Amino acid sequence: MNTFPLEMSKHIVFCAVGIIFFLFQFFRQGFKYQLMTAFAIGATLLLYVNDSTAWRYFIGILELVLIIGIFVVMSIEKKNAEK
Repeated sequence: MNTFPLEMSKHIVFCAVGIIFFLFQFFRQGFKYQLMTAFAIGATLLLYVNDSTAWRYFIGILELVLIIGIFVVMSIEKKNAEK
């Protein structure tokens, strides 16, 4: 079952580019949300591990928690950087 509008190989390349970009930004700027974003992008590849509906819901909930965490950490770090 194809979950993404991209083929699996293109999705892997897209994720690799995203992970490399956010890791580079993390080492350059040091914001924790950049590291969290790299992890969240990589976590989408976990959908290829198992094809069950429960697994897909678990990954979806994990991604939602990560995205909320990224926005919270991003806002905190940006406020602290302004001081």
